[in-house]
Amino acid sequence: MSKVIAVATEDAPTRVTQSEVREFTLEIFSQRRSDMERMIGVFDNPSVATRHFTENTGWYGKEHGFAERNELYVKSAVTMSASAAVRCLDAAGLGTEQVSHILFVSSTGLSTPSIDARLANVLKFNQHIRRTPIWGLGCAGGAAGLSRAMDYTRARPEDAVLLIAIELCGLTFQKDDYSKSNLIGTSLFSDGCAAALIVGEDHPLAAKPGVNLLDSFSTIYPDSLEVMGWEVKDTGLRVIFSRDIPTIVKECVKPNIQEFVSGKGLTLNDIRHYVTHPGGLKVINAYQEALSLPDDSLNFSRKVLRDHGNMSSPSVLYVLKEFMDAMEYGPGEHGLISALGPGFSSELILFNAD
Repeated sequence: MSKVIAVATEDAPTRVTQSEVREFTLEIFSQRRSDMERMIGVFDNPSVATRHFTENTGWYGKEHGFAERNELYVKSAVTMSASAAVRCLDAAGLGTEQVSHILFVSSTGLSTPSIDARLANVLKFNQHIRRTPIWGLGCAGGAAGLSRAMDYTRARPEDAVLLIAIELCGLTFQKDDYSKSNLIGTSLFSDGCAAALIVGEDHPLAAKPGVNLLDSFSTIYPDSLEVMGWEVKDTGLRVIFSRDIPTIVKECVKPNIQEFVSGKGLTLNDIRHYVTHPGGLKVINAYQEALSLPDDSLNFSRKVLRDHGNMSSPSVLYVLKEFMDAMEYGPGEHGLISALGPGFSSELILFNAD
């Protein structure tokens, strides 16, 4: 059995309130959209209060090419990932030289050598460490990373895997894209990084309290490529963000989860805890409605959305950290980690906690 021993997060350095982003967006979009006084209402929902970005607000109002954006991505990704990794390993009581494998997840920038290779030079990992960079999974990336870490530690139960997920969504902001998708994305997306340490059952740290990863379930829905993702432009990455996502959640999440848990001899009533990616208020509400959950069941997801916005792949790890820190669970109680991403795809992980 694989176990999550520790999770650490690293916020981007520039903290902004939703009202500050609202005023910035109103100024930019009003130049081309006559309906902005009505559309700006997407910023008025209290579900998002603050967010974090790598750059100050003025940077986003200027012209930037793909190369400049990507250079900033590489620099910030290394810095933030290193900080999150050290904090995570310190919390677990493990040295960098004792990490067997790095899983690095991201979708908002490119780097060859990959960011994990750059980290190996910064943090002095074992020279023979295994590395798996994973790109393009978007919001599903954090949950998918946990799934792959579980697969690896099942095959090598004596090993420790460091999972790092980072997204700098702010660097993709296109000031000349006046589409509704870009407006919605601007009201939600932000920057963040999270690191998690996962060990196999024969690792010495497996005796410590943590979250036991029992099994995972991946789903990709056909003919749904247009639901979410990035379109590559000369100026960078342009967001693809369908208005139908909450409806898709309502229609697909419950049967998907039922198929998974029934195969494990469980029912929905056996799932006591939900660690869900906070894609937005409508998405969280769609989860709650589809699964007939009580009002407080997704409070950790709501808290992360309020304090950080949607950081894409690391968001679900932020929620997992809130869950583990709260210790509001009994031994053996089942829970589900869930995230949706481009493809259109779903990643589910069944867990219980010590």
